[in-house]
Amino acid sequence: MLIRSEAVASGAEDAGGGRAAAAAREVAAALAVLAVYLAFTHAFTGPREVSDAHGRALLDVERWLGIDVERPLNDVLVRHGWLGAVAAWEYATTYVIGTFGFLGYLWWRRSPAYPWARNTLIWLTLIAIVCFALWPATPPRLLPGEGYTDVIALHHPPATWGTGVVSAGANPYAAIPSLHIGWVAWIGVAAVRARAGAFFTWLCALHLVATGLVIVSTAAHYVVDIPAGLLLVPAAAGAERLRAGLVRDRRPAGPARRREQRVAAADAFFLHVESANVPQVVGGVAEFAGPAPSPERLRGVLAERLPHLPRLTQRIAPGGRFRRPRWVEAESVDLGWHVQRVDLPAPGGRRELDGLVARLAAERLDPGRPLWRFWLVRGGPHGRDAVVILLHHAIADGIGVVDILRGLLEPRLPEEPAPRGPGGLARAAAVLPGLVLLGLDGTAPTVAVTGDLGPERSYGTVTLPLDRVRDTARAAGARVSDVLLALVGEVVADVLARRGERADGRSLRAAVPMTLRAPAPPGRGRTAVPGNLTAALRLDVPADPMPVRERLAAVHASAERRRGSGRAVASTAVLRLLGALPPPLHARAARATYRDRFFGGIVSNMPGPAVPMSLAGAPLGDVHPILPLAAGVPFAVGALSWDGALHVAVTAEPGVLPEAAGFTTGMVRAFEELAAAVLGADGGARAGTT
Repeated sequence: MLIRSEAVASGAEDAGGGRAAAAAREVAAALAVLAVYLAFTHAFTGPREVSDAHGRALLDVERWLGIDVERPLNDVLVRHGWLGAVAAWEYATTYVIGTFGFLGYLWWRRSPAYPWARNTLIWLTLIAIVCFALWPATPPRLLPGEGYTDVIALHHPPATWGTGVVSAGANPYAAIPSLHIGWVAWIGVAAVRARAGAFFTWLCALHLVATGLVIVSTAAHYVVDIPAGLLLVPAAAGAERLRAGLVRDRRPAGPARRREQRVAAADAFFLHVESANVPQVVGGVAEFAGPAPSPERLRGVLAERLPHLPRLTQRIAPGGRFRRPRWVEAESVDLGWHVQRVDLPAPGGRRELDGLVARLAAERLDPGRPLWRFWLVRGGPHGRDAVVILLHHAIADGIGVVDILRGLLEPRLPEEPAPRGPGGLARAAAVLPGLVLLGLDGTAPTVAVTGDLGPERSYGTVTLPLDRVRDTARAAGARVSDVLLALVGEVVADVLARRGERADGRSLRAAVPMTLRAPAPPGRGRTAVPGNLTAALRLDVPADPMPVRERLAAVHASAERRRGSGRAVASTAVLRLLGALPPPLHARAARATYRDRFFGGIVSNMPGPAVPMSLAGAPLGDVHPILPLAAGVPFAVGALSWDGALHVAVTAEPGVLPEAAGFTTGMVRAFEELAAAVLGADGGARAGTT
């Protein structure tokens, strides 16, 4: 039923979306080609000495063949400054303008050649990226000690690709093959296929010759990079032919085939980054207002509703070395295993419950079964009964988990499909500047409280009055998420102070998931759509000692600039296109980017239902989220608004961050200081800790 519903929705979108929606998708796909290149620039950076050695090896081959003309041509551009400026401009602009301009022209004319042209361009770029990853080589102009002049950095016109960050911090791993040559040659081949005419074809040939001269004379590429770049075109055409054949062969043949679905790239990402010490488990722990339902009662509710809940009756089937894994229907769902009861150790209470959650969240889920478990916890005389719900991150993101669980809770809010978000054209237009800014982000110095993670976890919780948090944020001219980040910054600043370390103006870089799901309509719930529909946004939180109100102001100012910068949509485009890579390379890229090199903590703010809820007839009280960590990243802070309260939970690795035991206490203290500074001494009820 779920697959059939998705197909109907997709068809309705195709029929009613119109030309503008199609344009948005195509523009986003085209810009994503650039985005994935930038992502791999950071993901596959290895030892610079290896890349330099490969570059010198190419020079040795050229000298042996007698074709090493880079240096004399480079000297010509140095002697004639105006010619160097022209070459720098040509290098930076024409291949991009020509490639995407011609692709856009084919789409606008609705040329039958457009699908082939789009797909081969993507394949061409991905094949080049694989080459860069497997055999990185430094361009001549960046080789130390070889005497080349970086004409591009010397004469580069402003506001073009190659300015500043690209010239001074250019990718030192992407000399061979030349994407300049590959893209320009692709224009010519696509023009022939589209029957663009003899004049345009000869113009493309002239452009190819000019590009070859420019990339060699500017010392951006070696002579041998030119034939390597030309070979990208037939390789891309072959890959597209193979892909088209596989698609034809894999069309569903019946109901059994339709029950299998390939794991989406955004979901497979969390299968790739999982390891023994970094399980990717999301979920929540909910305390009951009274006695918990019996395991039999809960199993009965699940048996009734599981057929209508996505992914909870499916398991992961391996896809092989070059195929992504698949979601397949489990032969049976053993509710006796998925739903179990456990007693809290004496004396019972919140501390013992948090300890139990930490142990359960540190365990990987069984890949041979549907990737979820429920634990009914008997609190004993000193604690409340509770339920711990754990799902694999591949099933859904945090908000997706909340939406899935709505299908089990009462009252069951009426569902309806989520409305569409902002216009796709606006999002697509933000990709290009956003991906450039993503590249700049990697250069910012940040504080580090990171390290290799062990198998143990700590878990702590606090509950804040949601109205007071909102009042504080509103009075300070900020958002609730900004308040949460400022509180985290207070704790990290305190950790550094206790360690005797100075931030010296550096910030903590926090990974902040931003949902791409539209808000639930008032009084309704979203349809439980599985999958990870989030954008990755990295926000900087000041880590120097300062008044908490100043920290909030600094966080808000920085966050607002980044929220509107296009970084979020650019990161989404990168992740989607990375998913088109063969699984081994997709896995390598995922593990290289989702780690402490790019952020030092995870902070997520998630909306939940604003009304009381119950599970299997038992009313729920406090509900706290459970978030996983990333490689080398020792803490994750999740906040869930639920029934008038903001429930905050911290998952941490005590071996790397032993101060995590006081994390929630520090957040409460910081919030009280902030509320007093913003609202005054009588500004609402005090925070309630748990």
